[in-house]
Amino acid sequence: MVTITITLMVPITKGSEAVRATALLALMQLSDAALPIGRHAHAMGLEALLHDRRVTTPASLRQMIVSALMRGAARADGAATALAHDAHQARDAKALSELDARLDLLKLTKPAQDASRRCGSRLAALVPLLGADAVLLHYVGEVAERRTPGHLAVVSGAVAAGAGIGRADAVLVEMRGIAAMILSAAVRLDIVPATASQGMLAELAPAIIAATEVALGTGPDDMECSAAAGLEIAAMRHARNEGRLFAT
Repeated sequence: MVTITITLMVPITKGSEAVRATALLALMQLSDAALPIGRHAHAMGLEALLHDRRVTTPASLRQMIVSALMRGAARADGAATALAHDAHQARDAKALSELDARLDLLKLTKPAQDASRRCGSRLAALVPLLGADAVLLHYVGEVAERRTPGHLAVVSGAVAAGAGIGRADAVLVEMRGIAAMILSAAVRLDIVPATASQGMLAELAPAIIAATEVALGTGPDDMECSAAAGLEIAAMRHARNEGRLFAT
């Protein structure tokens, strides 16, 4: 009788492979659409732009997403993610709160502030369940007590650093998350089918990477508020509409 043993996977038990696998799993969890932080409720003004017939086609949707990344998020949320990663690595909880306050000033509209704070506070509430060090626990405690705004980019950058995710990967996840959020809203608004949205997300890779590179090279004094004025105005107008599907 012959016994055949099938090895499905090489065990990862110790050393650098275990560290890499742990960080990769954390990255997957942070980028998972099932992460319950409420991002699915936001569309960055897309619903209003659709109502105004300004974004109705795949081409105009793609243009909107690129604008949101390059002119909106890269030097604000993207940079904040990178700098929050740095602050956590330096074990500087005060720097995290200072960065949070700086980003709060750069969120010029109430919809942008509220969305970022709401999603960030929900991620912060998950931190004790995900595992965290003293610096991260102190910071999310400040968020819970409302002593610091708790913007999503700052929380996610600190969480990523604590999980062993690299600085560039943390920012890449944040930039991809913005693109995926808008595309998810576009599917529900029937601008593009779900299958086409996945193709567009793949096509947007160069823009996501470009926004990431801009963010990684942006220092605290170089951070900027969103220059995507059309998106900001659409979000403000959308906030006054009672019959809306999305929060922003």
